[in-house]
Amino acid sequence: MGESKPGLFAREATGLVREVGFTLGVIVILTHVIGLGWQKRAFQFTGPRPIPTDLLPLGLPAMFWAFVFGGLVVLITGYVVGYVTAAMPRSGGGYVTISRVIHPFVGYNGGWLMFLAEAFSYGLIGAAVFEAIGIFYSIALAPTAVGFDATTILIGGIIVVWIFAILALFGVKLYGRLLEAMFIIPAIITIAFFAMWIAGAVDPGVVATGVQEAMSTSTRTVTPDYLVGLAVNSGMTTNIAGFFDAFSYALPGAFWAYMGWYATTFIAGEVKEANKKLPLVVVTAGVIIILVYLAASSLSAISTLNVATRTVVTNGVPHQWGLFQSYSWLSYGNVNWAALGVPADVITAGTQWQFLGVNFQQAWSTGIASIIARGMNMGWLSWLIALAAVIWVANDIPPFLLVASRTFFAMSFDRMLPESFAYVSERWHAPVWSIIVTAVAATLGVIAEATSIPATNISFVGPYFAFAGVVGTDIFDAAFLTLFALSAMLLPLERKEIFERAAVKHSVGTVVVLGALATLGSAISLWIFIGQSTGFIFPDVTSASSLLASVGFFSCIGFGILLYIYHMYRNTTKGVDMRTLYISIPPE
Repeated sequence: MGESKPGLFAREATGLVREVGFTLGVIVILTHVIGLGWQKRAFQFTGPRPIPTDLLPLGLPAMFWAFVFGGLVVLITGYVVGYVTAAMPRSGGGYVTISRVIHPFVGYNGGWLMFLAEAFSYGLIGAAVFEAIGIFYSIALAPTAVGFDATTILIGGIIVVWIFAILALFGVKLYGRLLEAMFIIPAIITIAFFAMWIAGAVDPGVVATGVQEAMSTSTRTVTPDYLVGLAVNSGMTTNIAGFFDAFSYALPGAFWAYMGWYATTFIAGEVKEANKKLPLVVVTAGVIIILVYLAASSLSAISTLNVATRTVVTNGVPHQWGLFQSYSWLSYGNVNWAALGVPADVITAGTQWQFLGVNFQQAWSTGIASIIARGMNMGWLSWLIALAAVIWVANDIPPFLLVASRTFFAMSFDRMLPESFAYVSERWHAPVWSIIVTAVAATLGVIAEATSIPATNISFVGPYFAFAGVVGTDIFDAAFLTLFALSAMLLPLERKEIFERAAVKHSVGTVVVLGALATLGSAISLWIFIGQSTGFIFPDVTSASSLLASVGFFSCIGFGILLYIYHMYRNTTKGVDMRTLYISIPPE
């Protein structure tokens, strides 16, 4: 790779060691991606846009087809960014390629946004672990309800963030072993997820029994037919969505669930033979993820589609509705609670289900598997499914930390952030201060997630930290990915010497065409996220919370620009040739 010149970099070597093999490289991506989103997307993005069973293409939900389209983007984009990173395999991944191929300013700000996206998401998942425990164990242990208030989720999320940060200080080798264990255990139990979905599809009776077991209380026996009735009476059937409308709505959910499909590129400086194997690592992980998503979104939906089927005439046309649409609507739709006789003060307090006497938990595909296990009189399996589902959420955390800390490290190594953050422990080969600053930033994500819970004692704080929530991180992530793909397209045109030395060989035309397709796919995801970003890029001037969210969002971007200007000036006054710095590739 490029030779480092005296005085350009903080030191002659990063101090990081290439200890990540092919298998761990794949696992880093799998655990980054297969976590929260895949477990709930089929239901979460059906609720607000319900389609009757008789109008579903091939009997499959819109989320399935969104995963198909998103999967094509994943494979093309994954290979492209894996290829360009392999041409200069250094920590920071896309930050290095964008800054060396497009422009230092573009690379720096792209890296800054990616750091924020991953660090905030690290905190979001830390809090989401406790939400998952509440949902899954309330099903597994029903009628006993398990839950945490917002303050407990906040404190617990912060503790989780710092536990994983401390563990990361012991280096990627030990951290990798932890990650492997957190992947293998739920992966084995996941076989039971699919077995339960198939069992439910074959015998709707076990689903009905499971719903009654999991949702009934001392005051009411809850059946699937009762839930369908609630959904019909609260407006589901009068809000029929066309397929294109539902598909368009589901697309951002699919892209969000896939985000991170290129996570290993950020730790390229620690991957063995990254210059040869990195593209295959990314594509292999991408194929596995797509297959899991398609299977989960289809089977979990099918297992509930034919349960408590009811014909409802809307505008003179009879349509078929079942538990799948009803459970989705009641969990995530615009439910008219007043039409169900729920008083206004109960709605405001967020205690509708207690009022109705239902032990209701939001619809997740893994929750469906747990419900079916209850219906098959296998409570032990329901408990085991809950354990695996929680670990699938928790194992997102290590990859988020790795991606964010290595990005911050790479920018510090270039001296575009304080040089002290590029310090690497000689014993553990871990970027100590970059890990710590990532945990600090992640705390904002914990606050954003915990305070997003409505009608709680700390929800008033939510608008002040909305920029660290899901919408803001989506936009930051997609913007970075678009630039990452663009750097691959421009590599053979702008940096011919790097292109010609790449271990993975392609023609100029192949790289440019694939890069253009990847850039287009990434730009589509960015456009979709921006289109749904009301309150951030397009604030509602009549809403104080929306204005606060927008101010926070743009402040994150503005702060990064100010840091860039400061360090450019600081380096120039010290005699560092910034043009030469960004032409050269960092040492290993």
